[in-house]
Amino acid sequence: MLAPGAYAVMGDSGMGSEGRSNAGFIVGNDGVIVVDALASPGQAEVLLRTIRTVTSLPVRWLILTHHHPDHTFGAIVFKRLGALIIAHPDRRTLAAADGDDALASAWTGVMGLRQMQGFAYADVPDVSVTHDTTFVLGGRTITLIHPGTPHTAGDLMVWLPTDRVLYAGDVLVEDGVTMVVDGNSTDLLGALDRISALRPRAVMPGHGGVPADPAALVSLTRCYILSLRHTMRDDVEHGVRMGTALESLPPADRDRPVSRYSRMRRNAVRVFTEMEHQFMEGTMTPAALSAEAKERAQCP
Repeated sequence: MLAPGAYAVMGDSGMGSEGRSNAGFIVGNDGVIVVDALASPGQAEVLLRTIRTVTSLPVRWLILTHHHPDHTFGAIVFKRLGALIIAHPDRRTLAAADGDDALASAWTGVMGLRQMQGFAYADVPDVSVTHDTTFVLGGRTITLIHPGTPHTAGDLMVWLPTDRVLYAGDVLVEDGVTMVVDGNSTDLLGALDRISALRPRAVMPGHGGVPADPAALVSLTRCYILSLRHTMRDDVEHGVRMGTALESLPPADRDRPVSRYSRMRRNAVRVFTEMEHQFMEGTMTPAALSAEAKERAQCP
């Protein structure tokens, strides 16, 4: 329990950021708010049974922190119960580049037919959120924060201001290597600033354990992305090709696209491209560079 009536339902133990996604739920006075729906109808049914160990109140709302399948493919279970889907309307991800049918087929290969039984897409929002918005749901004040595109274009974070609890989605993961492949490292730094300003007492990341010190996880993530931006920017400015720039990183793990090394390499490709654009467009000002250098100097 993160706070009275606010719960975290953790993914695979022992696998950290590479494990299953986390989900959460908040018990109101007349219904339940679920945060993320896990990776399949089968997993969502387990989540529902977990909720039922706490309360028999109906699930009235499902908030999606973004549109990756490991957080949304269980949504149909809650939709069929009558829950309203609250999400950002931008569903674009690289995984869905070939269309919804291709993504569902590929994900079924990952999860298995049994887990995916009864699947249908249910991540199109009934209530669209495109900017910071405060709701009162079941008597609970909940602010949905749209932090730009740190992880995906459709990111939302769920903030309980009274309890100072943050459901961060994949903006934060246990080991600090947040993926920006569908997002943007500049926006990630901005999102981390916003989290720091909230001073949350408890944070549930999208993957891995709940940190004992939320500020430490924010700092770990910030230092990682600042270092990556500095390295890739330096390579771009010195005319280093992307392939050569990537040679300094450990190789991606075979058949493990979200292992730490795989995330680091995929992030480097994305950030190298960002730095190229900034270099060619001249959008990184000396003041911004100086500010990043000062932040980086404070990292271990």
